[in-house]
Amino acid sequence: MQKEVKVIKRGNPSVRIYRKKKAWEFIPFKSNLGYNQNKQKKFKNFASRFSLREIEDILIAWLALSFAFAVVLYPLENSGFLLYFLASFIVLGAAFIMHELMHKFVAQSYGYEAQFRMFPFFLILAVVMALLIGFVFALPGATIFEPDPREPYTDPKGFTERYGKISLAGPLIDIVFGFIFLALFLLIYVFVGSNVTNLLTAFGYIVTGLGTFISFYLGAFNMLPLGSASFIGLDGYKVWRWNKVYWAIFFVIPVAMTVLIYLGYIPILSVIGL
Repeated sequence: MQKEVKVIKRGNPSVRIYRKKKAWEFIPFKSNLGYNQNKQKKFKNFASRFSLREIEDILIAWLALSFAFAVVLYPLENSGFLLYFLASFIVLGAAFIMHELMHKFVAQSYGYEAQFRMFPFFLILAVVMALLIGFVFALPGATIFEPDPREPYTDPKGFTERYGKISLAGPLIDIVFGFIFLALFLLIYVFVGSNVTNLLTAFGYIVTGLGTFISFYLGAFNMLPLGSASFIGLDGYKVWRWNKVYWAIFFVIPVAMTVLIYLGYIPILSVIGL
């Protein structure tokens, strides 16, 4: 049995396509960015890839998430809190911003309009949960993109693959940064040892230690296969729908590293005093 589907996008004519009904089929997230039909769009420079609102959203989400992680890691009333906040701010500059930029750049490479949008409710929730129960619900926002409204129906397999690759790009860069921070942490440990004698060494340990833990944590969290056909879901859901082998590989790695760090088999938290 075939079903008539009417897709309506702002600034685009209605499109009527006949297809077989499939319960799992993904309905594109309506971002209202406006589909750009110029697949060969050229950017004048790096800054031209961003809008003013997008930059504002990134900065607000960056500050809020840094505060939430710092609150969980160190008591807010202690004088050392500012050190942990600064370390979290630096770390999330890599783990969070590069995560979203990788989504954005891969989407733009396919000719899609792509911008980051913060989720105010989830940002407030992250801060409140960090203050009350010491847990960071890390969903500050998402990079949303606008495909051709017909694409998910005329080329569902290709669209699922492209969407999976866009989604995988973020957690993948988290995993890469996790290992980079871990290598830097071990380098300091080899040359300095666990006896911290000055503020610069302590700060180096905190940045690389937090960078390792937060990067792997964000990678693991985002690769959770949570979502549905009517909800945008986490990155893991879109990767799962595209390729379950890739999902398993890039889910197990950050989860295993996060657990090893948390249980002390990789002695990062003990060295930085957590």
